Amino acid sequence: GRGAGTLLSAADRRKMEEERQARLREEEATGPMSEEAARAIAAAKAGEAATAAKLGYNPYETNKMTSGQAKTATVAKAHGSVDAGRLVDDGGVPSQLPPLGTVAEPLEPLTQADKEPLGPLDPRFDEAFVSVTFNNTDNAAAVQSLSVMRKLIVNATTKGQSGPEEKSGKFRRVRLSNPKIKSAIADIDGALELMLSVGFVLSDNDEDGETYLVFPPGDSGPEWLPSALERMEEYVNEK
Repeated sequence: GRGAGTLLSAADRRKMEEERQARLREEEATGPMSEEAARAIAAAKAGEAATAAKLGYNPYETNKMTSGQAKTATVAKAHGSVDAGRLVDDGGVPSQLPPLGTVAEPLEPLTQADKEPLGPLDPRFDEAFVSVTFNNTDNAAAVQSLSVMRKLIVNATTKGQSGPEEKSGKFRRVRLSNPKIKSAIADIDGALELMLSVGFVLSDNDEDGETYLVFPPGDSGPEWLPSALERMEEYVNEK
């Protein structure tokens, strides 16, 4: 009888040990964090981080979104995802785009004080300019004269200096009897002298008996011509 009791006791102990081992295995499998579960959670977090970097904010933490991140999210939605590598550390606003809602300030127009002073002008031009602007009682006619002469001078020194002679030559010759030229130059005190001061010369054409103002080929005008043209333009625009 004792032997049978001992054998039963040993069997019970083996059974208890097996049950304990089984419980341990079950606890390991259902414990706080198995290795496999830890890997899965880490992968999920990495996926969330990648999504957050691509969007510029964490969609899993919408309540914590800053205003800067919200702007980036709006930009990403409107223009496609924003490359996280091009973001600056200022709350998620992308450096290549201005903050939403901002408007570029218009450039202030240059005042007279901001402009570069005009360079020195030839005394002959100065004298002729004064004659045109002060010696003519009809100010509108003086303004029209300066406007016409400026266009003729620009054409002669640009279009008149390029291309075949049969085309470019037309921009270097001004017939004084042309009604528009007569009223703008021949009839305005100082206008003819102004044209001569920048390089035009008077020439009589034997074929048609006309007198022309002619600008020489291969000549872009004197060094001070840009200042002279600017002075003429300013006077026209002010009146």
